[in-house]
Amino acid sequence: MSKKQMLIVDDNQGLREALRTVFEDEYELAFAGSGEEALRFTFKRRPEVVLMDYRMPGMDGLETLSYLKKLAPDSRTVVMSAFDDRNQVEQFLSAGATDFVGKPFDVQDIKHKIARAAATAPKLVEYQPEVKKTEPVISRREVDDMINQTLRLAACL
Repeated sequence: MSKKQMLIVDDNQGLREALRTVFEDEYELAFAGSGEEALRFTFKRRPEVVLMDYRMPGMDGLETLSYLKKLAPDSRTVVMSAFDDRNQVEQFLSAGATDFVGKPFDVQDIKHKIARAAATAPKLVEYQPEVKKTEPVISRREVDDMINQTLRLAACL
């Protein structure tokens, strides 16, 4: 059985590495240091679970979440924040987050929340852009006629 893919989004490199040690045995991991980087990754591949910080430079977690839900609506997103007031938690949940975990977090608690999110996530497939076959602008016969005309003109020179 293949591992579910989890994208961890946090601007703190040390925390990303700590989370790697927590989840590397159970999930196929990918990492992003910003909301923009997370969106670039999600455009190419669809993670089943996203663990994302709220406060990041540039695009914050709430804005990133709104774009993630458009790119990969079936992905499950757990948001982390050191600022876990009730209004903020409700904002994330109404924007499509699956769960919320406050920082600092208990390792067993975050593992439980991620496992619960992963259990409800459908297996997602990589994005494959649709390639449309186009009809040629001119037919092969027309191309051959143009080549023949060019050769005849060149012979006259």
